[in-house]
Amino acid sequence: MVDLFMASLVNVKRSPFWQVKFIDPKTGIRVFKTTKFRKDDPTETKQARALEAELAAREHEKNLHSDVERWEDWVVPFLKRHCAMPRTFERYMLGWSWLSMYLRERRIHNPSQLTYQDALGYLKWRTEYRKRGGRKVKLNTALNDMKVMRIIMRQAVRLQYATSNPCDRLGVAKQEAKEKPELTDEDIVQIRAGLKNRSPWMAVSFEIAIHTGCRQSETQIALRDVDFKRKTITFASPKGGKARAFSVPLPSALEPLLRSLKDSGATHTLDNPPPMLGKEWWCFFKNELKRPELCFHCARVTFVTRHARAGTPLSAAMRLVNHSSTLVHRIYQRLGVDDVRQWESAIAIPAAA
Repeated sequence: MVDLFMASLVNVKRSPFWQVKFIDPKTGIRVFKTTKFRKDDPTETKQARALEAELAAREHEKNLHSDVERWEDWVVPFLKRHCAMPRTFERYMLGWSWLSMYLRERRIHNPSQLTYQDALGYLKWRTEYRKRGGRKVKLNTALNDMKVMRIIMRQAVRLQYATSNPCDRLGVAKQEAKEKPELTDEDIVQIRAGLKNRSPWMAVSFEIAIHTGCRQSETQIALRDVDFKRKTITFASPKGGKARAFSVPLPSALEPLLRSLKDSGATHTLDNPPPMLGKEWWCFFKNELKRPELCFHCARVTFVTRHARAGTPLSAAMRLVNHSSTLVHRIYQRLGVDDVRQWESAIAIPAAA
């Protein structure tokens, strides 16, 4: 049964201030709290009455939705509808698992209880968590979780479970991410040597990425999508989903590897990869190669940069890696001063008198 108790002012004789009696939304317990508004001041008494009305309105709103607005009753079904891609849904659910843990700890049972201070508090709470290896969670990870919360709260406002979205415009900037470097020829040799001691799928994944510039998740290719007659590879489910499927020329250096996989009876390029590929690569670069500055995505950076250095037309280079934005494509380029030195005197400037 819904508790119909509403907030009210209390005149405590021994205090010069009005006190308010209300139900704490996080604990569900009735509490008394001073308003700091004086009883002998008409203006402050009006302010106390306004506070009483505000608290009563909040309790009324909470009572209206108490049976339907609890997070567990609607968030997961909403995220399933909201996320078009399975990988996006998995990523959002990972963020929600941490968010829901925080909400339970803070006793925030429904959207109407969430405040701006709670949203900021999550960032501090999340970044204080230490991973198994001892590293703290980075602010950008917490902000990515908060993006999920922002989407959830927008839906809560639409459903009238909350009057506003406290997760909008938190005023917290992302930390500048470290630039992923281009791999040198020596780096590539070192990586290949280190992969000889690892599971075969890692070497296959790296070769596909370094020769095509595809993302880590895209190196798992169905061999039926490799056309050896037409010399093409089709990435049937890239980032963005099947609607963004694209084909690229089959690199000659990659053909023997893919033929051997198909001849062995394999159906896909990667044989039994673990569920968390990123963690495997992070451990490889940090612990085995002792190169924590490197990551798998460096292969894509290398592919884009070397095409820029070779003079590949921008439209062709973007088509090879399925970039739709010239801005995003240029971000990947790591051209150095020596790459542009030849253009230093390409324009004429009048000499000084």
